[in-house]
Amino acid sequence: MGVLNLTPDSFSDGGQFLDPDLALDRAWQMVEQGADIIDLGAESSRPGAEYVSEEEEWTRLEPVLNRLKKGGFDCPISVDTNKPNIMTRLHDYGVELVNDIKGGADDETLAVLAKQSMIYIAMHMHKDPKQMQTAPLKGDEAIGEIDSFYDSVSGRLRRAGFADDSIWFDPGIGFGKDDAANLKLIKHSLQHGSQHHLLLGISRKSFMGRLLGLDDPIDRDPPSKMLETCFLMMGIKCIRTHDVEKLSHIKRLLS
Repeated sequence: MGVLNLTPDSFSDGGQFLDPDLALDRAWQMVEQGADIIDLGAESSRPGAEYVSEEEEWTRLEPVLNRLKKGGFDCPISVDTNKPNIMTRLHDYGVELVNDIKGGADDETLAVLAKQSMIYIAMHMHKDPKQMQTAPLKGDEAIGEIDSFYDSVSGRLRRAGFADDSIWFDPGIGFGKDDAANLKLIKHSLQHGSQHHLLLGISRKSFMGRLLGLDDPIDRDPPSKMLETCFLMMGIKCIRTHDVEKLSHIKRLLS
């Protein structure tokens, strides 16, 4: 899954793809590099990020979706959002996956998405971006909360009409967890990943910067690729990454 941020303030590539035409070019480039899914995000969810209104998020997102639809873009599209009114509009633009960064859409919204045959990705986020790192979850506390999250959300999704293949989970590494908890979550996901369809995203995240002394997000690509290689080898369903080309090369070597 290639990351395409349509935001001015994302931690890694904020501001690079605000122009819809540049975003379109980047989407096609990632497909050429080997992306299986393109994940569009129009609101930053980095720790400390400011809230973006529904109107502003849609203003950033809709022109890109329009261009992708009219341009014959044939790679599956995911949209990273937590706003129900945006989620339910996406089907009309050919979007196949909703990446809900708060993993808690209401029952009415879930029923609509199930009827649209959407894949729903429920991510675990402790608190909201503004406050998530003020009192982050610690090691075993994080594991217990996330296992409970998987159980409760999967039940809600099945009751809403989702088939098991359309229910994916993201443990939200880096979202309201301390560094030790993030490492435990990675290990836990590798050990128990076969129990769920998991999406894992660790690309360039700040916990690696703190642990390894890498302030520039680009410098975190080598450790990111090391972990992503482990994810591939352990059969994780989906890997969300900024550097699609290098991960595609690794995937080809392993296969």
